[in-house]
Amino acid sequence: MIALGLADRYEKGSLLWWNADYTHYQVFQKIPDYDYYLFIEYDAWVLGGVRKLMDRVVGSGAETVTLVRRDMKNWFWAKFCQDLYPGESCRASLNCITIHSRAALAFLFEKRKEMSRRKDISFWPLSEAVILSELVPAGFRCECLSEFGDISRYEWFPPVLEDDLDFRAGAEMAFIHPVLDRSRYIKSLLLHTHFVKDYFWPGSSLRRELSRFPGAVRPSEIGRAALARGVARVVERVRGY
Repeated sequence: MIALGLADRYEKGSLLWWNADYTHYQVFQKIPDYDYYLFIEYDAWVLGGVRKLMDRVVGSGAETVTLVRRDMKNWFWAKFCQDLYPGESCRASLNCITIHSRAALAFLFEKRKEMSRRKDISFWPLSEAVILSELVPAGFRCECLSEFGDISRYEWFPPVLEDDLDFRAGAEMAFIHPVLDRSRYIKSLLLHTHFVKDYFWPGSSLRRELSRFPGAVRPSEIGRAALARGVARVVERVRGY
């Protein structure tokens, strides 16, 4: 991906966590002759079937489909992207499931390469800010994922246990994220539960969920997870992100 002219830059996490769209351009470069491209992260689920979803998207004429964030005033990363996307020009999306037409994907690929050549970008924008902030002003027809199915269980947290899903055929279209097996589900709860007190309060959602798996997590593991989460929150306050 770096060899394609994409910048080796990220502000948090890792290169491909921060720039999740990089993988889309690698696919496009290798197989450039599709009309539409559908990208689904490993922990996302399309209930009702991908074929039904794509029939609806193609029939709608949409050029990009993703979950549009409506609460930009409360979106944490907006303030960091103001140099590149000031004011209302900053648009964001949750991109665990993303669909692009060939033209939209080609446009974004060129924009990302142009961005990568610039030396004046102090804060490298994450992919969630790039896609709609570039496509909408350029006139591409961008639709929200909610136009095509239920999004009530489509967020970054809390996770959904894979065993709890109904995989029967004929289900209504819905989008679910993150869907995890038991070990990853428990790991996500321990890693991302927001308030440190919830690790110790017996009535918290974390403790209720962990009670579903007797013996799977030792008290010492809960204590270490609470300490790690507390340290992470302090670091976030000091750094600002």
